[in-house]
Amino acid sequence: MKSPAEAILGIENPYCRWTRLTGFLAFDSLNSLQNIAISASAGSGKTYTLTNRFIYLLHAFEQPERIIALTFTRTAAGEFFHKIIEKLCDAAEDPSKAASLSKELAITADCARYHHLLKLLIHSMHKLNLQTLDSFFFRVVSSFALELGLSGSLKLLDESSEPRMRNEVRDSIVHRPGELTTELNEFWHAFKQATYGQEARSIEKVVSEFIEQLYALYLDTPDADRWGQAATIWPQGCPWQTSVAPDWEQLANNLLAALPDDLGKAQINDFNSAANAIRNYGGNEKLNTLLNNALAVAPDILAGQGTIKVRKELQLSSALCNALADCLRAIIWHHLKRALENTQGVHRILQAYHDNYDRIVRRPGRLAFADLTHLLAPDSAGSPMGEVDPMTRQLMDFRLDGQFDHWLFDEFQDTSRPQWEVVANLIDEIVQDDSGERSFFYVGDTKQCLYLWRNSDDRLFHDIQAHYNVGGANRIVKQPLSMSWRSAPPILDAVNEVFEDHALIAETFSTDAAIRWARAWQTHEASPATKGLSGFSCWIEAQKNDSPTRNELILKLLQDLNPIERGMSVGVLMRKNSDANEVADYLRENCSLPIHTGSAIKPAVDNAAGAALLALLNLAAHPSDSHAHGYLTLIDVSTDGPALARCAEELRTRLLSDSNESAVRWAAEQITAHLPAADTRHRERLNRLIDKARAFDNEERRDIDGLIQFLRKCSSGECHAGDAVIIETIHKSKGLEYDVVILVNEDKTSRSETRINPLLDPQGKADWIMEPIKKDLMQADPMLNQLLEQSISQRGFGNLCTLYVAMTRAKQGLYMISDLKGAHQGTTVNYLKERLGTEAKATELFPKSNYPVLWSTGDQDWYESFKAAAQPTTNSQPARAPAFDPAHPRLQLARPSTGKARLLAAARYFDLDEHASTFGTAVHDAFEQIEWLEAFESKPQANDNTNLTLDLFEQPVEENAPSFPHLAMTEHCPAEVKIALNNCFANPEIRGLFTTPETATVVWRERAFSYVEGDQFTNGIFDRVVIYKAEDGTISRAEIIDFKSDRIHPRNTLEQASQHHRPQLEAYRKALSRIVGIDESVIDLKLLFSDVPQLVEL
Repeated sequence: MKSPAEAILGIENPYCRWTRLTGFLAFDSLNSLQNIAISASAGSGKTYTLTNRFIYLLHAFEQPERIIALTFTRTAAGEFFHKIIEKLCDAAEDPSKAASLSKELAITADCARYHHLLKLLIHSMHKLNLQTLDSFFFRVVSSFALELGLSGSLKLLDESSEPRMRNEVRDSIVHRPGELTTELNEFWHAFKQATYGQEARSIEKVVSEFIEQLYALYLDTPDADRWGQAATIWPQGCPWQTSVAPDWEQLANNLLAALPDDLGKAQINDFNSAANAIRNYGGNEKLNTLLNNALAVAPDILAGQGTIKVRKELQLSSALCNALADCLRAIIWHHLKRALENTQGVHRILQAYHDNYDRIVRRPGRLAFADLTHLLAPDSAGSPMGEVDPMTRQLMDFRLDGQFDHWLFDEFQDTSRPQWEVVANLIDEIVQDDSGERSFFYVGDTKQCLYLWRNSDDRLFHDIQAHYNVGGANRIVKQPLSMSWRSAPPILDAVNEVFEDHALIAETFSTDAAIRWARAWQTHEASPATKGLSGFSCWIEAQKNDSPTRNELILKLLQDLNPIERGMSVGVLMRKNSDANEVADYLRENCSLPIHTGSAIKPAVDNAAGAALLALLNLAAHPSDSHAHGYLTLIDVSTDGPALARCAEELRTRLLSDSNESAVRWAAEQITAHLPAADTRHRERLNRLIDKARAFDNEERRDIDGLIQFLRKCSSGECHAGDAVIIETIHKSKGLEYDVVILVNEDKTSRSETRINPLLDPQGKADWIMEPIKKDLMQADPMLNQLLEQSISQRGFGNLCTLYVAMTRAKQGLYMISDLKGAHQGTTVNYLKERLGTEAKATELFPKSNYPVLWSTGDQDWYESFKAAAQPTTNSQPARAPAFDPAHPRLQLARPSTGKARLLAAARYFDLDEHASTFGTAVHDAFEQIEWLEAFESKPQANDNTNLTLDLFEQPVEENAPSFPHLAMTEHCPAEVKIALNNCFANPEIRGLFTTPETATVVWRERAFSYVEGDQFTNGIFDRVVIYKAEDGTISRAEIIDFKSDRIHPRNTLEQASQHHRPQLEAYRKALSRIVGIDESVIDLKLLFSDVPQLVEL
């Protein structure tokens, strides 16, 4: 007797297309034509299962163009296609692999069959539908542009152009030229409402934040009646609304007047304290314990009866109930009125933005990803699809339905309800089709739902099954995948230990969060391939202000593991980008391991050559950019090659007259000239940037600033995890895996929600939208408390998902680091404290290396038996290059004027006061104005110092004489500065320094310089340099004059001061020698002490 699989596939003709599928739904296999929902845990092989399903359908029907597979990222779509090709190639070439794959798919196929399927797939590549959800939506919008009210050619905005267009729309309402229109006046009124208390923040930043956070919500719910409208939130009337502004003094007096006579002294004191809090509430918004207790039973008090605790349980009289109810109404309405008005103001901002966005972006045919869902979701308020007549909509669905027979979805937990609405009709046709020749297959893990804030909904995964399986229909079969093919048993033990306590989850986060988690949870187990892997998991305590700190522990772990030498991939996972950057900077400063921020290659910002290109472009666009100029100058003085700081003008000309690609290529060539011949890494990064510049040439906006932003944000490929230590955020690590994960969990603070939020109905639609108010005030109202509980559930479930994703990235080593102090209820650090313990023990995790370990499981010496995974190689692919060595060692900054650190005598230390500093600066400024003085005969010094500068420059006083900077400066100089200047130039030696010489000279005044020697980068400023030239124009000698205003006295003699400044002048001599190319022996050093005044030659 044949097996069910044999009967279905037909052993006599194993290559036939299925036509008879009677009883097929009874066949319980992942690869039957059942409609299947795969609930897959991390590392259980979601992609593997999807690719098997695709090959199964390809074998059964031989129509690859009728299979559509949708995912959320281009990387995932590319990996999906790659894995399918790889499996088919292996099976077509190796009989044993063909047999293995056939066994997995429950089909009969040999190498020849897989070769045929591979050929079929390759010949159909132009018709394949393996793509992102956004790409599919764009295809649909493009196909039905006229039906959706769009015209012209459509363009999908990419990651760089979308923010630019968003800012352009924002600026159109924030910086509209001309007089204020009625519309703009309304906008500013709304803006002031929405930014109450935030006046110090920039307009652009506030508006941008509103747009980024709330525009998608506006698209889903544009109806103004749902934004901050009391009538919508409380259909029966808002119980807190008052018609007049509160009289806090009167409310306090009324409360005291209503007190019964039988209260104890302590109770009266408590009511007096409450009355004082009410009197001051309009200013400080603070409550006392009695008022907080009253808020807890607010519905009873409003109903005219209630009991509150005032030292002991107190039954409130009718009069006291009324007085207290008036106080509570005033307190809550004080906040509620502002929150409602703010929400209404935000809606008006979003409405103004939406109108301008429609005019500037959408109507001309430029669409962002969010626009696609908005345009196609039929139930989205304001969507054009909702305005399409039913017959036209049916025709649109029919055209789409006729194209595809099999739908595959990846990462379904990230799908939002509006996105689902776009395809729901099409999927309904599939699921309701009993022909046996169509199918719906979706894979997801609701424990990895990281984008709740972006409108994804973990409950949708389960709701779809419930909808189609109502009444026992069983049209969608749920198949769990909990066996991990990624992680060693100790990693899975840690995951199970942390996440299996649903009662503690409910206690720590919320009951709803625990219910959602329990519905998704499956105990994890190791697969046969990973069951024998050694591994280790632990939780280590860090200190915030003491050793070992977070950064010290990360560094120590990396040094003990020595991952690059062992061939380990390491991911250091953080919650925030700012923390990831901080850790990366710390590691780069304190260890020699290659550190990469993020797995994606950012060619403009993750290397020195990219930074140099950005600096060169910035200098070309903004010639006064001193930071860019300084950075390029540093490169010029530390490496050989063309002077980059002088290339900006040429680059600007090329950018304005040629393509961006050509200009960037020329700039890259100038930078490449500074690189060592063996430096392939920086050359490769520059080539990536040239490719990106070519892509920018196709953009609508092609100015230099646009190019800079485009290159700064661009990504190009992935950094191989074994080549560097990857510092990554948890959100961006999703889908990745590492041999070792160092997880920094700093989720310690439970902050109240401040962002505007919708109260969602069971279908995920917004009932109403409002800015939250204080937690205890929201708890006093049943309607507001629903919004609060929803927010707490979302935050708690989201935090659990974040921790789960981070822990399950690890293959063999998991080192979690947390600072336990100050962990709030409702945070994952507090949850781990309750689950894993709080007593740290010094544990030797590595030889002679102790760590404060809170909890651990597995073999702590696992790394000794670690074997690096073999990397795929071909005859043409060279072995992976060793870690990149920088072109020169990290430079230590030094300034000649500081010298080496040494002890200072107290008298000298106290000479460096503010007055002395001001005096020295004024003298320096005066000397800086002088290039040369005319030679003159010495003459008696005038007693009147007011004409000092005129005397020095031998210029007569004339009416309407032109003003000179030095005249204006000395006119307002303090008397002591004028005296010092006069005394200096009375000294013939000093006067001689400033007298025009007979030979040709060049003078530098206040000239900045930089140079590199060894690992030290030195910069400074020459006060005055005189360069003497021979008759043939070559430099014969030079002298450096440095102005000093040191106070000379017995404890700081002229000799001591001169020796103190000698190292600085010697450094100056070395710098000048390198800059002008002369020997140090022909450079004279001179110190001009203005306090004495004396000239000292060193």
